[in-house]
Amino acid sequence: MPAETADPENHRKSTQAELLSDFGDDYLSIQSLFQFCFVPGGRLQLLKELTLEEEWGTNNFVLLKYLAVHVRLAIEQGRYVWNGDQIVLTAGRLQTSLGAPIYIGLVENSTPNENPWVLNWVGERPSCSELPQPPDLGQWPELSLGSEVVIAFDVGTEERRVRIPGLMNVSPVAQAAAVAGAVQWSLWRQLEVRQIHGGGRGYFVPVFLESREDLTLAPDAVAPIAVHDKRLIVRTLLEPHVAYSPARAVVERWEQLPPWLLDGWENATEEHRGEGEDPES
Repeated sequence: MPAETADPENHRKSTQAELLSDFGDDYLSIQSLFQFCFVPGGRLQLLKELTLEEEWGTNNFVLLKYLAVHVRLAIEQGRYVWNGDQIVLTAGRLQTSLGAPIYIGLVENSTPNENPWVLNWVGERPSCSELPQPPDLGQWPELSLGSEVVIAFDVGTEERRVRIPGLMNVSPVAQAAAVAGAVQWSLWRQLEVRQIHGGGRGYFVPVFLESREDLTLAPDAVAPIAVHDKRLIVRTLLEPHVAYSPARAVVERWEQLPPWLLDGWENATEEHRGEGEDPES
């Protein structure tokens, strides 16, 4: 149960605008979550233990990204309740093994010049009379098949975060055409996955260049797609496992992610024993 408050009747409750200002300028990022509240390691571990078992990455950065998205959106949408001096909200759509929703509690940080709030409680049964609902993730832009794919970076430079050997010995125009063609090929086969990162709602699309025989395996790269006026903008290429965290944040269970993304994440966690690359960095 959430901790009892010393004098809940006389406690001044922060307004929604004040709560939102506590996140700072970043949006839906781990950095913004940390600016908003201190997340004790013990509470994060308890949250992991309550949920169905899954791989949350190095230092639980996947779980932290999940909380960064859902806590901010819950505050934005007013999907929280006050329990004395404690804010109670859902831990997104995370559930126990029995299907019960999980809740978290936040109280003001009593330490000066530190995070405004502290995550002080995690559990299934908050003591408040009204239970909050999880936030709505919003609408994603429509993907129109046949839209122009615009490669908005030089494939042969360090502006991307993955190197594809098969593209190194061809001209920049041919490289861009190959990537654009691979993106279109995957879109026609509905291989994309929704993602939320940097404040925008977009898609990750697998880029298969070396082989397209088994689409359940990790691709050569992943293209983040932003939709602008029916044009599909690609500004970088990522290693497959880097795409996992922003995509996991918008599904209820990890099993709902496409096989190619799960394979890329599994490969990375096996190779590094949990050391994934945090796309927040």
